[in-house]
Order: sequence, then C-alpha cells, then structure tokens
Amino acid sequence: MSENKEVVYLTRKGNGMTAGIIACVLAVLGILFFGVIFVPLAMVVALFGIVIAVKNRNMAGIGVNVLAWVLILIGFMTSPVLLAVLGAGVMGMNS
Repeated sequence: MSENKEVVYLTRKGNGMTAGIIACVLAVLGILFFGVIFVPLAMVVALFGIVIAVKNRNMAGIGVNVLAWVLILIGFMTSPVLLAVLGAGVMGMNS
C-alpha cells in the first residue's frame, strides 16, 4: 500500500521586503519632490525594514533596504533644506 505524504510549505511573514520597497518609493519622492517630508519618512521605514530583514536573514530584503539607504543619502545630498539642517549648506562650507 502506498502512503500519501503531505508537503507543507512555510512562508515567513514580515521579511522586510515590503518595508524596503516603501522606503525606496519614499526616498525617490524625496529626491524628486519635497525631501524634507519624504526622506525622514523613508529613513524610519528603512530602519524598520533592515531590522526585520536582518532578523529573518532575508538577503533580498536586506538588498532592497540597502538600496533604500543609498536613495536616502542621495535625497539628503539633493535637498538644500536637509543640508542646512545638518549644517552642511553652502554658507557653512565656504567658511
């Protein structure tokens, strides 16, 4: 007699990929439009995403979150208001 074997696939919830994608979108919006609002939001979401991805050892989630951090850095460099908040504005660099 043959035995019926059941295969069960387990999926992990909260692998950090969704947070990384949201952070990428927010960072791109910060680069293109209003960086003062979107870049800090992207930082918060990317921080949560990278923590979740590292905790679950999800390499794709880590990669997307690293991309989000690169876009966040670009958002900082292209936003004069955020540079002024950091004290690295044009006036501070000429002193």
